[in-house]
Amino acid sequence: MNYTVRLMQQSDVDAAAASLAKAFMNDPLQNYTFPDEQERKERSPAHFKAGVEYGMKFGEVYITSQAEGAVVCLPPNKTEITPERAEEGGLTRLPELLGEDAAIRFLSALDFIDPYHKEDVPEPHWYIMILGVDPVHHGKGLGKALMEPVMKKAEANGQPVYLETAQPANVSFYQKLGFSVLRELIDPTSGLKMWTFRKG
Repeated sequence: MNYTVRLMQQSDVDAAAASLAKAFMNDPLQNYTFPDEQERKERSPAHFKAGVEYGMKFGEVYITSQAEGAVVCLPPNKTEITPERAEEGGLTRLPELLGEDAAIRFLSALDFIDPYHKEDVPEPHWYIMILGVDPVHHGKGLGKALMEPVMKKAEANGQPVYLETAQPANVSFYQKLGFSVLRELIDPTSGLKMWTFRKG
């Protein structure tokens, strides 16, 4: 079955956030952020809605035809989530949306990985902030289809693409798309293993 990939509209936000919440339900970073499964189920949609809306403001968000999956891409020169952009893009509401303790855990993990991003790709590049597909649609090629628009843009302009993951199952997926592992890291605070990738 062929799935159409298109730019997300405001009317798609809730559906995309719901699919991303399901996609990350068993992701190690999301599990660390929300150790309680019920809280994870309840708060994850709002968490991903914030990420999607930030992406729409400062980058591009692509979804499959029925929002089975989504990818949030930040373009060159907008890959850094500065305090000003976080404020303008609504990310300063994370403590309210996630709960203060969960927000501290989540932001601590991001603070650990972020310096490697700046070090490994100092040149203009695309950043995959979020990529996820509802698990009931795994194995259908949706993740690859979602990545194609940004990979084509980056290649056409001679720009690299950068991303991170804390999900071991994603490592081979990204390698099959042509990404190389830059680093395999352990966050000393959370104990999470994280990988950083670059293509181009």
